[in-house]
Amino acid sequence: MRMRTLNPVLALALVAFVAFTALSPTPAWADPPAPASTAAPAAPSAPIALETAPPDPSVKRSTVALAAAGVAVVGVGVATVFGVLALNNKHAYENDPTFANTDNGNNDAAYADGGIALAVAAGITSLVLFLTSDPADARPAASTPHTRSGAVSPANAFVLRF
Repeated sequence: MRMRTLNPVLALALVAFVAFTALSPTPAWADPPAPASTAAPAAPSAPIALETAPPDPSVKRSTVALAAAGVAVVGVGVATVFGVLALNNKHAYENDPTFANTDNGNNDAAYADGGIALAVAAGITSLVLFLTSDPADARPAASTPHTRSGAVSPANAFVLRF
């Protein structure tokens, strides 16, 4: 009976997903969920001025771009190793044409293709993140008072920035 093993391309994709998930910033300024209560919330009376600016994100866009570049380098390494193994299996098949040599060569070539796809995707991701990073990320933000009111306006609307 043949034992099933984990596909290396699937394992690399899983590692890349876990790495990007671990590097994704979580907003430190997010409000905790409100406790369940039966009373109706009070209507807002006037805007409340907050004197603190939101904290800097823990992970900058350029840091994620560097991580994506590292994943691209790993993808190139995986593609190189499995490409060399596929070529070795091709030469072994030419000397001794067996099913095992064919199967190993095809598997190694598929893993090399997966490594190339990973390298291209991570490289493009890294390039886009580098080119779209905000140069103001390096300097601290000015402390400006924020207002909080019950109405949503362009001045106090939630803005999602990466």
